[in-house]
Amino acid sequence: MRLILLSAIKLYWFIIPPEKRRKCIFKHSCSKFVFDVTKKDGFTAGKKALVFRLRNCNAHFDIITDYESGLRKMYLKSGLAVNESEIAERLLRSR
Repeated sequence: MRLILLSAIKLYWFIIPPEKRRKCIFKHSCSKFVFDVTKKDGFTAGKKALVFRLRNCNAHFDIITDYESGLRKMYLKSGLAVNESEIAERLLRSR
């Protein structure tokens, strides 16, 4: 199963050029993240990572600056807070 998921991601990368893919809100694209988790930790972890990203990588987020620390966090629709180090650079530049 692990190889099927890895192969499906590689096929996606081959068929759809980077400029045609939807832009991810995370620093590491969803497909790259799921690929790395699956490769390192196996199919079950990869499947969980895929479900997490499918549920959370969308336009429903807010980026808030903590004025005490100066760091920014992204709050997702699900209520999770994502640290600045995991937010896509293009989103940090635009806000």
